Amino acid sequence: MPTHEELWFAAKSTKIVYMPPRLLETFGQTSVNYLVLSELMDRPDQVRLRHGKVSAARPRIITPQYFLKQAISNFGEDARKYFSEVLSSKDSARFIEYGLVFEKQEYSEETVGGQLMEIADQAAKEAQDKISEVKGVLVAVDDTWEVSLLHFITELVKRSAPHNAREMGRRGLLDMSASVPQGLRNEINLDFENCDSLDKARSLAAKLRDHGIFEDFEDRFYELYKQLKR
Repeated sequence: MPTHEELWFAAKSTKIVYMPPRLLETFGQTSVNYLVLSELMDRPDQVRLRHGKVSAARPRIITPQYFLKQAISNFGEDARKYFSEVLSSKDSARFIEYGLVFEKQEYSEETVGGQLMEIADQAAKEAQDKISEVKGVLVAVDDTWEVSLLHFITELVKRSAPHNAREMGRRGLLDMSASVPQGLRNEINLDFENCDSLDKARSLAAKLRDHGIFEDFEDRFYELYKQLKR
């Protein structure tokens, strides 16, 4: 597994050739297309193109514990280790406050001949012509390309964060209520109201534990569980 320094180098080596001007939606899903280009380690005249899509779900108020356990579960270990480092930094606090859930999908790759930056610049021009599409073009180190993808996503989130926070703040979703963000508390309250079976109760308990807030709702949960057991 790469060291902290190697992951740091992979992130710092990422070159974002084109950053989409559109921001992530605050109250809806955003599909983010990406093209990651990298030179083959043993063939600098060959360029690997990785195409794919990252689905940014409607922003939810989640806890750091939940994010690490669920939100990037389908990324590789290198990417997860890198993001663990990102999450521990002060700069990522707003990301955690109303964390976005990402899911890789529609991935494909191909290898072409040519100069890396020439191909990247052409891809950036093509992306710029489609301003209605949220697409990023980036250059990465071939064997740690997922780290570069997460670095790009992080930068996109940082750009979107002020706008998203203002919209969520106007609705009171970021207010803290007994150490639990109000948006998350609203979601949990709705889960309790809709919990009418033991299976749903077990799912609710798992959700509370994943967020690390089971103790905040422990009495209410056991009262509900006793009613369902009758």
